[in-house]
Amino acid sequence: MRRGLILIGAAAAPRPTALARQRERVVAPAYEVRSLLPHETAPAQYQQVDVREMQSLAADGWELVAVVPYIYKNEERGTPDMAPRPMVTQTYPAYYFKRLRPAR
Repeated sequence: MRRGLILIGAAAAPRPTALARQRERVVAPAYEVRSLLPHETAPAQYQQVDVREMQSLAADGWELVAVVPYIYKNEERGTPDMAPRPMVTQTYPAYYFKRLRPAR
């Protein structure tokens, strides 16, 4: 019985290292996030992201962190007489950027 109380007391006592870690809070840098997405020019018609937009963001200090497929567009090509008509898949990527938030 006494051994059980000692073990429970030792487990419940706060550890100095855990308290020290709580006091030393690490402040993560604050980032701004921006995305460039394909533009819809007409219903179901899309335009790729302009390279000049990406270059201007890079010149402003934005760092490219991810490129992911944003829109998958399937189209059948050829005449209706062709059976089966060949399918073409076009991908429109989205670009994600980050930069450190300026100090206030």
